[in-house]
This record gives sequence, structure tokens and C-alpha cells, in this order.
Amino acid sequence: MKKIIASFAIALPLLVSNHAMAADKELIISSWAAPVHTMNVDIFPWMISEMKKCSGGSLSAKVEYGLAPPPAQYDTIRDGVADIGWIVYGYTPGKFETTKIAELPGNRGNAEAISVAFQKTHEKYLAAAKEAKGVRVLANYVHGPGHVNTVKKVTSYKDIIGMKLRVGGGVANDIGTALGVAGVNMPAPAVYEAVSSGVTEGVFFPIETMYAFKVAEIAKYTFRNPEGMYTTAFGLIMNADSYDDLSAAHKKCIDSMTGVDMSRRVGKWWDQADEKGYKKFSEMGGTVTDASAAEQAYFREKTAGVEAKVLAGISERGVDAAAALEYFRSQLK
Repeated sequence: MKKIIASFAIALPLLVSNHAMAADKELIISSWAAPVHTMNVDIFPWMISEMKKCSGGSLSAKVEYGLAPPPAQYDTIRDGVADIGWIVYGYTPGKFETTKIAELPGNRGNAEAISVAFQKTHEKYLAAAKEAKGVRVLANYVHGPGHVNTVKKVTSYKDIIGMKLRVGGGVANDIGTALGVAGVNMPAPAVYEAVSSGVTEGVFFPIETMYAFKVAEIAKYTFRNPEGMYTTAFGLIMNADSYDDLSAAHKKCIDSMTGVDMSRRVGKWWDQADEKGYKKFSEMGGTVTDASAAEQAYFREKTAGVEAKVLAGISERGVDAAAALEYFRSQLK
């Protein structure tokens, strides 16, 4: 009996210790997209799994929806309402300028390629501007190529002159203006209602988002530019104090999900989501029309001034914009 009691006395602290380890730290991840979106289906579950695996179960996280609307996500993370989240840089006008380099028209490549180039350029040039304050940028990335998606069929950029289309902020706004669109700004989750109610006649979206936000149900025509029309820059960010408060071991776990490798991983998932989006779009009766060579030339002519405007904004943040763009595009070759 003494031996049993002694054994239990030894084991009890270990059990208590293990229980404490399992409940040591749970981070809050703020997400604003639909549950079927790749961020919520693939990326965040993978991150949570990696946290648990890396820490032996002492670090975990859970996804919370509805903590704030998409334009307020940066403030939500910066102010510590949540620990981790993802933001559209263009949803906070005037705050981020350097990130527009990844959104420019003519940036050929899929989400993975552009995301990697974006992260490398951020590390080499853009981070020096210190635009993100109170947060750590874990990784930068983009969605796949953006297109014009409409209720009525479009076969030319001239067809959308004066058309009410949702544009997503950032460079997409400038492109819409250059093409003569009557641009309407709103976050992605609001698009379905806007199109279905007739407030807008379509949307600038990548094909993945047409499925993730159900817009393909009502806007069944996509006009696609093979040269690349635009994309959207995102940041995966973490509250600076939340990171600083972690143990050294837990910081290593977070650090393993940052930088170029993380950007590549996220970009690849977005590409896979695009593949699924095309499949779903077809199944839902969607039609894709590619811009002809003449239409591509028209697009280049109309949007020629966008790049200079973006580079001027980047230069104002103390970054060598020309060198940054040259480096960025060299990574896409």
C-alpha cells in the first residue's frame, strides 16, 4: 500500500503538469470569410495542427468568426481582440502603400509564384517602410488572377464602361477607374447581396472567390485576361504583444510558419482553390471568355498610368520603388 501511495504521489504532479501543458496557451484566430474558404478549410486547420505538433500539445488555437468586419481586421489584431488574423491590405486606404506592388496589372503568375515574390520583396525592400504597427507580419500572399465577373456577358473591356462593378480596394480601384467602371467599394462578404439586389452588375474577383462567396450563382460570366489583370495583397498577421508573451518554445512554433515557405504554402492552397473554383463555376453554368490580343492591348493602354502612380506612393514611404519592382518581377521569371 505504501508503494502504491508513493507511486501515486510521484505520478500526480506529472499528471497535473501534463494537464497544464495541454491547456497552456490557446490563441484566437480571427477569420471573416465563409467556412468553405480555403483559409478556413486548409490554412488555419493546418496551422493549428502544426502548433499542437510542434509544442507537444501545449500551444493551440481556435478560429473565431464575426469578431469584426473585414476592413476592421487589422485593428482587431493590433488591439489584441484576436491574436492572429488575415487582412486585405487594400481595405485600409492610406495605411499600406508598399504592398500594392504585388497587385499591379501585368504581374504574370499564379498565386504561389506571386506570393513568394511578394514575400521576398517584402523582406528585401518593403518591410523597411514599417507600415504594419503593433503586429508581426507572418507572411504576405495574394489570391489567384482577378477577373471581371458579370451578370450579363462581357466580351470586351469597352462593355464595362459605366458598369457598376464591385472593386476590392488597392490597385483594383485604380484599374476600375482606368477602365471607366463605376466602381463600388465593399468587402468580399457583401458582394453576393450587392449583386443579387442589383446594387452592382458584377465584381472584380478571382474565380475561387466566386465559389467561396456564392457569387457564381448570380454572376455567370467571367472575362479573363491571360496577361493578368490584377490580384489582391493579403497579410497573415499576429498581435505583437501576443507573440512577445509566448515562451521561447512557442515562439519557435510560430516562427516555423512564417516567411517565404509560409507564403509559398498559402499561395499553393489558393491555386488549388482556384482549380476547385473553375470546376464549381462550370458545374453552375458559368462561362469564361478570354480577352483577345486586341483587348489585352487595350487593357495595357488604359491602365498604363497605374504602375507609375503605385510606384510614386511606394517611394513616398522611403522605399526604392523602382528597385523593388525590378526585384519583384525578377522573381516571377
